Amino acid sequence: MIFPDLDLMDLEDIPPVRRYYDVPRVSVTETGLVSMNGAFRKLAGDQREFRAKISKDGRCLVLFPHMEPNIRFSREGGYLTHREMSQVLEKKGRALPAVYDLIWDETADAWIGCCQELPEPPAVQARRRTSGKGSGGRTAA
Repeated sequence: MIFPDLDLMDLEDIPPVRRYYDVPRVSVTETGLVSMNGAFRKLAGDQREFRAKISKDGRCLVLFPHMEPNIRFSREGGYLTHREMSQVLEKKGRALPAVYDLIWDETADAWIGCCQELPEPPAVQARRRTSGKGSGGRTAA
């Protein structure tokens, strides 16, 4: 045996790869378009009406399928226009579009998601082309 200290019976499986589009999500744009992605539509089945609540800072979104609904996604595309929701998120300091990755919580009987904001990309300095003699056409910073 090449690895005498390795017991193959003690090995653990690593989690399967989760592709971006396999994770159930709801997104909210600046214009108020609220969308269920395909993975969420599939998991939610025919459910398109939810009681939506957000945390005080707007970071978490909770969708209760068995409470009096305050949002209704379209049957086909799983979207709705809700300008007030985007305005509330903006007032709470959330960057839009906001994307909430959802998980089903049995205890709460609800879909719960948190928004993971991405940091601002670093500033890109504009590069200009010089055409002076002797520059060889190189780009200068």
